[in-house]
Amino acid sequence: MWRLLRPDAVRALDDPKVVSSMPRYVGILKGKLLPRFVISRYVPVEWVPEISEEEMWALHNASLMEMEALMRDLDSGRVHPDEMGDPPEKSLLHLKARIGESIMHSCRLCERRCGADRLKGELGFCRVGSEFKVHSCFDHLGEEPEVVPSFTVCG
Repeated sequence: MWRLLRPDAVRALDDPKVVSSMPRYVGILKGKLLPRFVISRYVPVEWVPEISEEEMWALHNASLMEMEALMRDLDSGRVHPDEMGDPPEKSLLHLKARIGESIMHSCRLCERRCGADRLKGELGFCRVGSEFKVHSCFDHLGEEPEVVPSFTVCG
């Protein structure tokens, strides 16, 4: 659909300046490369339930190096996505979600850092608890052609 509404966006993906400045983005849009969040799902990470947030961040940072190496292998063609097998039960992506939950136990998502325990239903300064309503989400076609479509979520 967006290709019909914004043909300039399709042409932008072949512009040498765009390709040289955003090669991964172009590769992802053309279906040649995997996005980082997909790759992070294939990086195995083990942790115990009692792990502290500080330990999670240390594990996260160490696992990022493994993810970067896997991404380089995938991007260069040394590893094909079909060779990766099934994703592990616990991955870097799962760890990222766990860190997000930890942050929600003592909220510091915005600059107010109110400390509300959103997972227990406490409302923070913004009055948002553990769940929030999405006002709208849509493919946004009005940006620069290099980044069309972009998915927009408004809360």
